[in-house]
Amino acid sequence: MGPKLLVVGAGAMRSGAFGLWRRMGLEVILVDGTSASQYQELADSYIALDPRDGTAAYERIKDLAAGCDGVTTLADGSQQLVAEIAAELGLPGSGVQAAAAARSKAVQRELCEQAGMVTPRWRTVRSERDLQEFFGDRKIDAVLKPTDATGGSGVLAVSTVAAALREWPIVRTLSRQRIGVVEELVEGREVCVEAVLSQGEPVAVSITEAEHGVGPGFVCTAGRVASVQPDHAIASAQAAQLGAVLGLSDGILHAEFKVGPSGWTLLETAVRPGGALVPDMTRLATGTDLYRAQALQALGQDPRAATGAPTAPYAQVRYLVATGRVRRFVPPAEVLDGLPDVLLLCQQGHPGQQLRSPLSDGGRAGYALGCGDDPERLDEQLRTALTRLCAGMGLTVVDRASAQE
Repeated sequence: MGPKLLVVGAGAMRSGAFGLWRRMGLEVILVDGTSASQYQELADSYIALDPRDGTAAYERIKDLAAGCDGVTTLADGSQQLVAEIAAELGLPGSGVQAAAAARSKAVQRELCEQAGMVTPRWRTVRSERDLQEFFGDRKIDAVLKPTDATGGSGVLAVSTVAAALREWPIVRTLSRQRIGVVEELVEGREVCVEAVLSQGEPVAVSITEAEHGVGPGFVCTAGRVASVQPDHAIASAQAAQLGAVLGLSDGILHAEFKVGPSGWTLLETAVRPGGALVPDMTRLATGTDLYRAQALQALGQDPRAATGAPTAPYAQVRYLVATGRVRRFVPPAEVLDGLPDVLLLCQQGHPGQQLRSPLSDGGRAGYALGCGDDPERLDEQLRTALTRLCAGMGLTVVDRASAQE
């Protein structure tokens, strides 16, 4: 066996990381007893413990890490825990300061404001009074969200104090800290920036264009990565500045921005690779393997070795947002005939499951991932795949025209 890598927590759609790490010759030890995503069979060994920040199993996880060559995470809720363990044991890590900021949208806002970065008008919400003072008697297009939730969970559009007060109990329950953030809605296109930082400098940067459906929640409906990225220089500068603000010297930086008339406005950030198949698209279209870079940095090695040749000029994922009772499992062979650009089809709704219109990414029915030379042909094939999948599942597509279209 090769070097031992302890993985503390893993969220949805991360199977590509485990396959790669095994191919790298690493001995992968997974600690996760809370995630709905199951990767036990992809790891060399598995221990069912609570991997989340503040867990009572901290000392047991630290003891496991002491016998490994590196420790990392694929879960937002474990970022601070992993940073603290790495710091205690003298292992490579993102640093406790950066990880703590990554776990709080309120802290991120404060740090960015102090550094002069563009931020929307915002306020930390601990009680109804905070919402009343933010809105007053005005109508404001705003977003109310938990300070520490992910995947769009609990992120809701509100425009009046009455609407905000109505949604606040729901948002509050989705925060482990019982704290929220309310901020003015930022117009513009949304991009996700992935940056590999080494000694504070971005050595690899990639941009994912994101689409979200229109609705009370913010559900991602598509993501795109291209080999040629006109905003690459701006994204690199933003990543370098944000890394300095967070105190992140070495690690993977994921940051979500709105790009509009006021420039690049940070929505949220994390010190792990982006989710929702962003690493897969990044590898296909740019040649940078974020999971390889993540493992190399956790082991104290140079992350520049994670960049190679791209597979195709364009990579894209589309998600199925639909309602109804799932009729059956749809074999991919029924769907993918004549769609050569589609690499992967995944049905997320199980037979017999009743799907409702989702308020966050966790309620989607499935997805299709692909890459190719023609972005329009690729998009058409992905849409066709999801249309066939939806029909086979017996569902009805939710009519949510993309906010980007």
